[in-house]
Formats: sequence, structure tokens, C-alpha cells
Amino acid sequence: MYHRVLDAPEQETVFVQPGMYVRTETFRRHIAFLKNSFSVLSLWEIVSRIREGKSVGRCCAITFDDGWRDSYTRAFPVLKEFGVPATIFLATGFIGTNRLFWPEEFAYYLRLPEIREAARQKSDVLDKTIQRLSGAGEGRILDECISALKVLQAQEREELLAYLRTICQSPPPERLLLNWDEAGQMQESGLVSFGGHTADHVILDRVPKEKAEQEIMQSCRDIKEHLGVRPDLFAYPNGNYNPEIKALLEKHGIRGAVTTKKGWLTKQTDLLEIPRIGMHEDVVRTIPLFLGRIFLKGF
Repeated sequence: MYHRVLDAPEQETVFVQPGMYVRTETFRRHIAFLKNSFSVLSLWEIVSRIREGKSVGRCCAITFDDGWRDSYTRAFPVLKEFGVPATIFLATGFIGTNRLFWPEEFAYYLRLPEIREAARQKSDVLDKTIQRLSGAGEGRILDECISALKVLQAQEREELLAYLRTICQSPPPERLLLNWDEAGQMQESGLVSFGGHTADHVILDRVPKEKAEQEIMQSCRDIKEHLGVRPDLFAYPNGNYNPEIKALLEKHGIRGAVTTKKGWLTKQTDLLEIPRIGMHEDVVRTIPLFLGRIFLKGF
């Protein structure tokens, strides 16, 4: 499981959390190693093999969550170089827009001194976090502020964001997510396929069932409309799901869904609870670390 592939995350216009990226050269090392060590298949082929009772031994699949533009600019060239397939799960309401996910939008505002001060005055959670981290590096402050904001209700975060938008004079950064043309080019290569990830990256077990169903249906409709293929696969935002959510996926024809739980697939895997192994730079920057991440429990 990957999210972003970046050349120089420290130079990005929006702060990138450590758990959200690998560097391009790291990703290339991973793909070269996997190509030589495993049968790298599309996730749909692995799901199909399990459904048919076939072996998936020594197979693996590459997945990306969200639909970041660097999947096209940096990851896709590596996939083409090695002829390796991948699946990208799209939060379709962000595709082709300048919208930011809330952690990136908060980080963008909090980098601006005058906005950070206004945010502290408006939010006790941010004020206490920033006070506690006095003297810490900028990256750590932003990362821990985002973590602190996760405990708020979605409505509280949105109200704070709406306030910061009204007082921020700086223009938003350039588009960070894919557009549909870029997604189409990747699909046409035959290497990249797409799955649903809701429309607005809603945490499905924290909203009413009707809202969850709407988000699932909309992401599938968007992909069908723009790419011509209705998705069979889905990724739970933040990895959150429950039996009701699984039942909604079955109702709408989803045949495989990935989680954020670490693990390997077997013939006994529940195909609506597929485990993955998350990859991010700080724990997988070398091949020995990469192997440890794959094979060692708790790492």
C-alpha cells in the first residue's frame, strides 16, 4: 500500500506527513526487487484467483490510495519501466479539482505565521499542541497538529477550516490530485486499474448508513462515467469498516475491498477485508528495511 511517490517531499508546497510518501528512488528499488522476487499481478487477478480457488503463493499486488497526481508523474513511469501493474483507489470528488484533503489544507494554513496564530486563538486543541511543542522542528509541529485534529468531530474540523479560509489571503497550491485525463492515460496503458475510495474520502463507519451508501455509489458512478469501467474493487478510507459497510459493498457489486490492516492474503482471506502492508519512506528506504516491513510482525 502506497500513497504518494515524491522526489523531494521537503520542497512540496504543502507539508507531507512522514507516513504518506516514499521517495521516487525508493519506489523504484521496491519495484525492481518485487519484479525479481514475486509474480506481480493486478489486485483484481489476485482476487479472481482466490475466488476460483487457485494459488496466490508468491504473488503480490501494488496499490495506491486517494489518487495523488504524483501517481501519474512519478510512479507511473516506474511501473512502465518494469511492466508492473497497479491499482489506484480514487476519492473521486477530488479528481480534477484543486481540493485538498483536510490534513493537507490545515498544514497549508498552519505554515503561515499569521494564520497559525489565528488558528491557535480559535482552537484549544491546536493551541495546546503548539505550546507543548515549543522549539520543535516545523515538520513535527505540523504532523502532531494534524494528529491532534483527528480527535475532533468532522463538523468541528470543517468549521475551523471554513474560518481559516476566510482569513487566508494566499492562493491555494496547484492541483495535487489526478485529473480524469491522466487517469485515462494510465488505464489505456493496460498497467493501471482503478477502484473506488468514496467521493469525499468519508470515514464510512462514522457517518449515517445512507451517507455511506451514497459515497460508495458516487465513487463507482464517477469511475464508470469518466473511465468507462465500473469498479469491482474498493478501499475503505482510513481503513474503517464494519459489517454494515461490507454489506453495502456487496449490495453494489464490489467483489474485493482492501483495508489498512497489515497481513498477507491466503485462500481463506475474506475478500472484503483484504490486508495490505503500508509502505512509507521512514521505514522502507532500503531493501533490508523493506523486507523487514514485509516479513516481521509489528514492524
